[in-house]
Amino acid sequence: MNESKAYYWLSLACFAPSTLNKILEKYSPMELWDNYDIILNSTSLGEKDGFKALRQFKNEDYLNDSLNKLRKNGIGIVTRAVDKMPQCLLQKEVAPPAVLYYKGDISLLKTRCFAIVGTRQSTTYGEDIAKRFASGLSKYFTIVSGLAMGIDGIAQKAALAAGGKTIGVLGSGLNCFTPSCNGRLFDEVCEKGLAISEYPPDMCATKYTFPTRNRIISGLSEGLLIVEANAKSGALITAELANEQNREVYAVPGNVDRSRAAGTNSLIAKGEAKLVVEYTDILNDLNIDFDKNIGKNDAVVLDNSELMVYNLLQNGPLHADELCLKLGMKIFELTPLLTMMEVKKIVKRTAASTYGLLAK
Repeated sequence: MNESKAYYWLSLACFAPSTLNKILEKYSPMELWDNYDIILNSTSLGEKDGFKALRQFKNEDYLNDSLNKLRKNGIGIVTRAVDKMPQCLLQKEVAPPAVLYYKGDISLLKTRCFAIVGTRQSTTYGEDIAKRFASGLSKYFTIVSGLAMGIDGIAQKAALAAGGKTIGVLGSGLNCFTPSCNGRLFDEVCEKGLAISEYPPDMCATKYTFPTRNRIISGLSEGLLIVEANAKSGALITAELANEQNREVYAVPGNVDRSRAAGTNSLIAKGEAKLVVEYTDILNDLNIDFDKNIGKNDAVVLDNSELMVYNLLQNGPLHADELCLKLGMKIFELTPLLTMMEVKKIVKRTAASTYGLLAK
């Protein structure tokens, strides 16, 4: 029996991370394995069901068979006893997992990582922002996210499309991936990047597992970007965890009239996230050297509405009311459109409610 197997044995009880780490503050995995009955009878460790499970699994032949089965299914494991577990996940503030199950390139755990998360009910604005930031940052970082619908999945797709790498952190076991609509993306991440989970492969997700896994998303990363989130979004949990872990937190501002921007705008207003409008803002804040021409060489894609605004402003600045009249729009429809074009650095406000094209 070795220490790595002992960690694997401990993980089978599915203790809450906080409980597991309290146990490991008192006893090493090998102490528990070698003196299990004595320790169990002499101290109150709590989590009675978990310790019953440990007794059930305390068989070296069973553990060997279980590990061999994982390998045959293409699933690897990394424990705290193996140096492939990155130091950033071993920090006390992260509540380190005992084991990570994985599919894909495990070496990505040792690369520089950056997390991008947001709402599952994303808007076109949020999706465009996620794509641009993920594409740009993937030149410098491995992009980490939760493989969820909305902003998470879009950011990871964009990273792969840009030739970058990505790590997906699951809220379920690797054999029970959800949502099914992102199944193709999950397969692509396993093939070209890395998918990890602290949960046994056949464990289904619950309402508790997703918030718990968020600490790993932020823990792996040097910084975290919240693209779009409402006031009760799970992405805000990740932001809170990142701040507790002393990671840098960034947010992209959104339309104050849109509920899906309420969370990000609140983070900025409270000083819990730094406002950014370009991925280069993040690189500058992290003191990362980069080619100043990268942003200028990125193609800016305009949708039909943006193209109409662009054509109208070719002849000079116009007041928002005049733009509404020419476009047949209401002001509440035009405002987010102009905000998006400001973020893309296509237009600028030249005076109160007056907009013109940004000189290139």
